[in-house]
Amino acid sequence: MMLLRAARAATIAAGARRKPGLLPVAVAGLSSSSGAPSGGRRRKGQRRGEAKPQHQPLPAQSEVPGTKKANTRPAKDRKARPVEEAQRPPGQEIEFELVKLQPEKPKRVVKWRCATGCGACCKLDKGPEFPTPDEVFSDYPDQLQLYKSMIGPDGWCNNYDKTNRTCNIYEDRPFFCRVEPKVFDEYFGVPRSKFDREACSACVDNIKMVYGQDSAELGNFKRVIKEESKKHEESMNQVQLLDT
Repeated sequence: MMLLRAARAATIAAGARRKPGLLPVAVAGLSSSSGAPSGGRRRKGQRRGEAKPQHQPLPAQSEVPGTKKANTRPAKDRKARPVEEAQRPPGQEIEFELVKLQPEKPKRVVKWRCATGCGACCKLDKGPEFPTPDEVFSDYPDQLQLYKSMIGPDGWCNNYDKTNRTCNIYEDRPFFCRVEPKVFDEYFGVPRSKFDREACSACVDNIKMVYGQDSAELGNFKRVIKEESKKHEESMNQVQLLDT
């Protein structure tokens, strides 16, 4: 009888105009205040007037639809796995190991040497592609004056023998005519560790400017540099073997 009255009250309340939020509270009150079941067939073993056993909430590790079942084995039975490995995308670890195992390519040894029969550096009037004498000798006015005095009408050095492609004052040539680490450091700011590469690059630029990029002079210079570099590398390897 109490249940019937409660059901009628709920029906009347559903049809009446109420403020928002009151109806859910009333229904909740009915379901929670009454200890009797809401109706229907009794479950097996249930006594008359006894409320249905309410389902208890599952533990935190309860299975959620669409997800994998949680691992319930003891921690000691499970194999330990680093966090980084678990979070790494599939295949990334293999790719990383392959890159790591690749040996580093050794840097090619470059050793400069003057190629006889060239003389491209004796073309003192270099053209607009190169720094001007005023820029190179801005802090050395006496060297600037000497450099300009050596330039002939055709742009070549007055001391250069075009027939033999040799220098007539080679032993007494000025300081700036010497391809040495000290000269490159003082005039161009090139450290000793980069002298050979910078000297080779400067010679290549001069040869291309004077004779062309497909000239025999350029091919000869590259051959000389290759031989000198290989010779220097072999001597360094012998020194390392002696040290060990």
